[in-house]
Amino acid sequence: MTLNPAAITVVIVEDLPIVRKNAAHLLGAHPGVQLLGSCATVADAIPLINREQPALLLLDIQLPDGTGFDILQHFWPPAFKVIFLTAFQEHAIRAIKYGALDYLLKPLDPGELTQALGRMQQLQTPAIQQLQVASMQYNSSVDNQRLVIRTSELLHVLQAADIIYLQASGVYTIFFLGDGRKIVSSKNIKVYEETLPQALFIRPHQSYIVNTLFIEKYHTNGYIILKGNIQIPVATRRKELITTLIRKLR
Repeated sequence: MTLNPAAITVVIVEDLPIVRKNAAHLLGAHPGVQLLGSCATVADAIPLINREQPALLLLDIQLPDGTGFDILQHFWPPAFKVIFLTAFQEHAIRAIKYGALDYLLKPLDPGELTQALGRMQQLQTPAIQQLQVASMQYNSSVDNQRLVIRTSELLHVLQAADIIYLQASGVYTIFFLGDGRKIVSSKNIKVYEETLPQALFIRPHQSYIVNTLFIEKYHTNGYIILKGNIQIPVATRRKELITTLIRKLR
């Protein structure tokens, strides 16, 4: 997709330096895009946006001192358009989908970024109503979230906090629970990546989703140790991201 010649002015709000650097590099490949600045926190974002008045915000949802929705609330109704940035398709992505908003997964894909920028150019005004719906959905409590798992015989109602980890098994997904049970779901693990709360779960590998409450150790050479001495691999391309996310759990 080729962008129109008219400049898109952009501010990046993202707490991971590697993602900010990559986003800036990818934006630099588009002559019609002008990066006005970037920052890592809600506190820094508010004066930066006030000063630069961007047309578009590349906005992370989970920030060290709050959320991307806190920034939107400060500027409500926002005069700028928004593309959300997020690491995993979990609680945050579910909220974004409720609002039918645009988002990009980290690490950013150049082609997906180009397409998203093109959609922003076609959007006449900021999606105020959609942002409001997404914000309400995101801010709803996930502390008591339940998940219904369908097996060949039963429907199991689980508390998200009771799940230690999930493992892909072909088109099926195995749930490993804190009480020692294993439940085999007929759904693909990708479905649960989009359903489980982002506040609790990370996906270190294409075959695993892990509940952060059960993490005991992380070996940066490539695996996580859960309670019970359970070893979970970390994919090479996710090592740096997982390292940063786990550090934020402290």
